[in-house]
Amino acid sequence: MNNAFLASYNCLDKIYTEKAFSTQELNKTLLFATTKDKALVTKIVYGVLDCDIELDYIVSLHCQKVKPKLKLYLKMGAYILKYLSMPVYAVVNDVVELVKVTGKRQLVGFVNATLKAIAKTIECGVEYPKDQLEYLSVKYSYPMWALKKLIKDYGMDVAKEIVSFALPKVNNYRVNTNLISVEKFVELLNNDGANYQQGRFHDCFAISGKPNIDTKYYTVQSASSMYVCHAVDTKGKCSVLDCCSAPGGKAVYIKTLNKDAHVVACDLYQHRVKLINEYANRMGVEIDAQVMDSTKTNADYVNAFDYVLCDVPCSGFGVLDNHPDIKLFRQNADLHQLIATQRAILQNCSQYVKSGGVLVYSTCSVFANENVDNVKKFLATNPDFQLERLPIDKENDGTYQFLPHKDQTQGFFVARMVKK
Repeated sequence: MNNAFLASYNCLDKIYTEKAFSTQELNKTLLFATTKDKALVTKIVYGVLDCDIELDYIVSLHCQKVKPKLKLYLKMGAYILKYLSMPVYAVVNDVVELVKVTGKRQLVGFVNATLKAIAKTIECGVEYPKDQLEYLSVKYSYPMWALKKLIKDYGMDVAKEIVSFALPKVNNYRVNTNLISVEKFVELLNNDGANYQQGRFHDCFAISGKPNIDTKYYTVQSASSMYVCHAVDTKGKCSVLDCCSAPGGKAVYIKTLNKDAHVVACDLYQHRVKLINEYANRMGVEIDAQVMDSTKTNADYVNAFDYVLCDVPCSGFGVLDNHPDIKLFRQNADLHQLIATQRAILQNCSQYVKSGGVLVYSTCSVFANENVDNVKKFLATNPDFQLERLPIDKENDGTYQFLPHKDQTQGFFVARMVKK
């Protein structure tokens, strides 16, 4: 029995049937996986989720109206056959053994025959839909509703680029400069024989795999998250409010960049505030973490902060590389409530900005109605705010939409406004 297949199946079953968060569920699974199996389990879980629509299409070429539990065996097999260099006979045998072990013995013959047929289809070349939109949706496993939104926002050519581009599979690590210098960290990387290259900023590195270095000296942080902190660009002694902070990466980095800043990090629930404190403690910084509903006025905070960051809840379609399950469960209808929440947070928290202070709005989305449209609506009803150029290495008018194929980083949006 292939233990990596069994671990992958159990993890995927939780995600599909219980809508468990992929990252959390995979991390739980990897705790019990052997070192040898960890990489394969990660590839299978993320791969099946990322290619879900394509795999569903391939399976549908051979059988219709398949129950979800049965379809998962076939999707797993189809993904491994198409994207991993494993012999057909080994894949089919291991998936069949998986079916036996998980108590579905009556399905063995069907799974065996269907996977062999799928293997032939893949070997001969999958015939994708002729219709252009269906082709893009199936080939790149991008939900049709989201594809149509991209076309509306950017046009067909850019939409094709967005859905077809894949960021390199490397980890982005930020050096914890509270405890070690960048130069000293590079020495540790070299001593470890790590495969790395300089990232977007002097204190971050793209590293293949996980370095064998004490974890107190670094943290996983995407370039997009770091860009937002540089866009806030605090100066000297100042007060900063991060309104939707958990797990605390941006608040901690803002404090790291400016040790004179007093950073208040808020989130809606106590368990999320606990995550902020744990993160700050691990990184060796002091911030003030509090429970707060950012859609409701906190009278003590009105006109109290030099900088306010509204990194609001969003669809997440800019970070699908890290969260492929978003494509499975997020629906167009969800955006209406999300956008209402985004606007409520931006409007409410804008009153916490001092005169002459800065308000930064950001999301990890690529959709205009979550991003530039929200900013335009806010400015139209709040004439005491105006856009100010973002202090980042991109030409901008105070707003910038990062797109993976164009900027070689995750898709996210950031806007900087100053209170007159």
